[in-house]
Amino acid sequence: MSGETKNPPNVVAANTQKFDLWRNTCNGIVQASFTSACLLVTIRYFGASDTAKSLLAGGSSIGFLITPLFLLLIGRSKLPVSIICAILVFFVALSILASAVATSAWFYVGCVLTGCVIAAQVPSLMVHVYANNYASNERGRKISGNLMLSAIVGSATALLIGLMLDKNLSYFRILAAVTFLFCLGTAYFHLKIPSNPLMSESRGLSKDLAYAIKDRLFFWMLTGWMLVGIGNLVTIPLRVEYLANPVHGLDLSNTTVLCITMVIPLICCVGSTPIWGWAFDKFNLAYVRISINLFFLFGLFLYFQTQNLTLLNFAAALIGTASGGGTMAWTLWVTKVAPKGAESSYMSVHSFFTGVRGVFAPFLGYWIIANLGPAQVSWTSASLIILSCLVFLMLASNQRLNSKKT
Repeated sequence: MSGETKNPPNVVAANTQKFDLWRNTCNGIVQASFTSACLLVTIRYFGASDTAKSLLAGGSSIGFLITPLFLLLIGRSKLPVSIICAILVFFVALSILASAVATSAWFYVGCVLTGCVIAAQVPSLMVHVYANNYASNERGRKISGNLMLSAIVGSATALLIGLMLDKNLSYFRILAAVTFLFCLGTAYFHLKIPSNPLMSESRGLSKDLAYAIKDRLFFWMLTGWMLVGIGNLVTIPLRVEYLANPVHGLDLSNTTVLCITMVIPLICCVGSTPIWGWAFDKFNLAYVRISINLFFLFGLFLYFQTQNLTLLNFAAALIGTASGGGTMAWTLWVTKVAPKGAESSYMSVHSFFTGVRGVFAPFLGYWIIANLGPAQVSWTSASLIILSCLVFLMLASNQRLNSKKT
């Protein structure tokens, strides 16, 4: 079922959840290949520079920077959102396929970077689908189940990728070809999700940014998200770098690296996601975000303070638990704050600032680890996350964070 939504709300919600479940199944495999695996290949197969690795890590963030312009342009089309998403994912698939024939670090990075930039446009469109197809008091529960499946599939995929790359790093080409097929599957199931053409008040980033100026709650929510976002993003590429690069004293196998950076976090993400989904629907958004932050705080701090495998696995579990709530909260929080009909505009501003922090954060992270060492990465991350907690604590009394809009 694609095109404009014409069925009763309960049928629309059921079809959305069913086909989004299949979409997330395919997408879990694609994401597992797109995150740690690509960075691992860049480090160990191509021996890429810190600049290339930083660009690769910031690929999605570069995409978020152009999200407001993309939404402005695509909003003028009359295509249902599901069709737009399918077209985007098809081009992501082509970029993945092109990476399979890469013979140089920069060509490989360019292909993956292109795919990440295009894929980053999908979340802002999907929030439009979720806001229209699900009631406000069921979004967290319905989406959390699909995210759980994506995490389960992703963890199994990451383990398989690690085992294959330990046998032969050149197998990344076969993996890219297989990922291409699953990306096509993701595009197909996007087409099946019921949706309408994008209808929002967005007239460009400059006009959308006015929401952040006029709406003080939105402004401070963005500030809190900016702080925790930078605290998390400076560490993302370094989690692989720290374990895989012998200069830091660990030099673990590809399978071990992917188990710590992907498998364990995704398993814990699966276990925690329904709890976070329930909390998102039932509790004050500020307190939910603070709780997520605390798991990130302790997990990221411990991760870069130890070389003990048991403690690294425990830190990875904390990070995974935080990610279970973080992914869902990142996707849905604007639906609690934005006025009806302005969700995509609020999301475009949120995505833009995600891009701003995500572009420079990997460069900052690599500079810190190269010049100050891994321990200082954890101190920087912890300081920013604590500041974020204080911002959200200040906002907790705002009744809009408790609202149950329909």
